[in-house]
Amino acid sequence: MTSARLRRNAFNIFIVLLVIIIFSPFYLLTSCKIRDNPDEQIIDYSDYKNESSLYLFDYEKIVMESTGSIDVKIENCNLYLDIYEDLVILGEVKNVSKVNKTDIEITIDFYDKHGEKIISAVIPAYINYLRGGSRLPFYYYLTEREKYIDISKIKIGVNYKDYYDRFEGNPIVENESYYYKEDYLIIEGKVINIGEGKIRNLKLFCTFYNDKNQVVFIKQCYLSREEMISEQEQKVTLKILLDEYLPEFTHYRFEVFFEDEIKAPV
Repeated sequence: MTSARLRRNAFNIFIVLLVIIIFSPFYLLTSCKIRDNPDEQIIDYSDYKNESSLYLFDYEKIVMESTGSIDVKIENCNLYLDIYEDLVILGEVKNVSKVNKTDIEITIDFYDKHGEKIISAVIPAYINYLRGGSRLPFYYYLTEREKYIDISKIKIGVNYKDYYDRFEGNPIVENESYYYKEDYLIIEGKVINIGEGKIRNLKLFCTFYNDKNQVVFIKQCYLSREEMISEQEQKVTLKILLDEYLPEFTHYRFEVFFEDEIKAPV
């Protein structure tokens, strides 16, 4: 009698295990929340917004729009994922007028497919003045990866004020040359203050572009002096390491920024 019970118990356990084996794939499948429409059968990952969502994220489908004004334009914008899987936005603010600009802010708004704004960012400019005809490069890293999958459109704009005073200083970059040494691109030149006044807070940036004229990275140049009197000059050397972390580029340009010594920032 005891042996019969043991056989029945063993048989019942076998049946339970068999049922689990048969129906567990169905449970796993339905736990992924397959939609009811049999024609689509799209897995809904709305409850699983984590690092795995990056596998579904295609930044090349994001629409980029830029807004500006008659005086100031947003140009040469670029968007990509870097090696750390941060979303990078780059571009330039161009002053197409003859009036200097100040209090510059770049605004970046991220929208979902329904047109709802999901993220906003304001980037203060790292300069106080943008002269007429000059370009200000900018970049922004979006690290909120859990929101990447929702982004459908990015709008880039700019806020600024007019600054009508005339500058006495006038630094320019001259005699550029470049060559390759081992794993480096070396760019050499010099900055000359051809204006009549002394300048301060001198900054020099080099912007690199791809074959579509999009900004791919920005490099600030080291300057031994941030102040220069009239007709003074100083040499500039920029070293760029050519490794796998560097985005591909085809050309570059320098842009120099400054303030007159006799003027205080707004």
